[in-house]
Amino acid sequence: MKFSCYKDDLNEAMQLLIKAVAVKPMTPVLAGIYLKAENSALELQANNFSTGIIIRIPASVESSGEVVVNSGKRFQDFVRIMPDETVTFSNEEGGNSLVIKSGGASVELMTMEVSDFPKVKTPETARTFKILKRELGDLIRKTVFAAAKDESRPVFTGALFEVKGDKLSIVATNTHRLAFASKKLPENYTDVSFVVPAEALRGLITNNPSAAENYVTVNCSLRYVTFTFDNVFVNSRLIEGLFPPYDKVIPESTVTHVRVDTAEFKQAIDFVALMSKDDEYNTVKFVFEGDGIAISANASEFGNADRKIAAEIEGERLSISFNADYIADVLRVIDTKQTKIDLNDKFSPATFTEPGNDDFIYVATPVRA
Repeated sequence: MKFSCYKDDLNEAMQLLIKAVAVKPMTPVLAGIYLKAENSALELQANNFSTGIIIRIPASVESSGEVVVNSGKRFQDFVRIMPDETVTFSNEEGGNSLVIKSGGASVELMTMEVSDFPKVKTPETARTFKILKRELGDLIRKTVFAAAKDESRPVFTGALFEVKGDKLSIVATNTHRLAFASKKLPENYTDVSFVVPAEALRGLITNNPSAAENYVTVNCSLRYVTFTFDNVFVNSRLIEGLFPPYDKVIPESTVTHVRVDTAEFKQAIDFVALMSKDDEYNTVKFVFEGDGIAISANASEFGNADRKIAAEIEGERLSISFNADYIADVLRVIDTKQTKIDLNDKFSPATFTEPGNDDFIYVATPVRA
């Protein structure tokens, strides 16, 4: 086997593919990457049994073949810093290594038996819908950060996909916060809902402006969901379990309404949170009063930090505490110059939204401090 390809194409592919390489594999081959050079293309696969990814990129193939590199992470690291824009690969028939060359650099990586690698399957699916790649990426960016990382309750480590007619909504929660975002689909589809592991969604849509207006085809069955777009195929096992009725978490009415500059608010929280970062709940206090927000944190062994910023406030004075990370996280995904905050009292959840956008809402539960 001998072929060459552009380093940039390979690096872009590896950024997504590495997410399906097992970190602590049940069997060593799951830490590897499958490569197949044929005709004018290189096919790469990674499969950790929860998520499987296939990516095809252009290649100049001198002799076809297939191989499994025994360390996907090491493969990515070496390719990323190759000195030339073109990378050449060669593997002698019956050999147990892959030689990679670029410019004056050369590395030889050990390989494993191709027959041991679990090829990514394309399961039969029952429901299909399409959405612009740019829009799906936006929905994922604005929601999956709120999913739980504690695997004791698996359904909360995923994101709910819910199709109703011509609308797709994605929801994620860890029970202390919730993010909801929706987009209109190009046509009406059969109603369906399923929960996708958040880990499979993170980084699924890369920032490629030239392909932003392409469509992603999403197929789902009882156990799997697949995403097909550009030169990429991703297959993920679904999470079983009943996702909670998220609409009941969103407050129906509020009494205090705030508008604040998003960037200034984020900067103030980052500043004050330096004092609270060693606290178990990273607790920061917010006082909404008059024409501004007073933000403060106290650590008995270090001291205290305060910051006040201007804001438009309607309603009574309110003092409330939040986990600083929960507020900073949502401000990173809000795209409007201002952030709208709606509250009731110091014990009730608050909502964070973008003015003029009814398709995004974030709910944060306060810390009792």
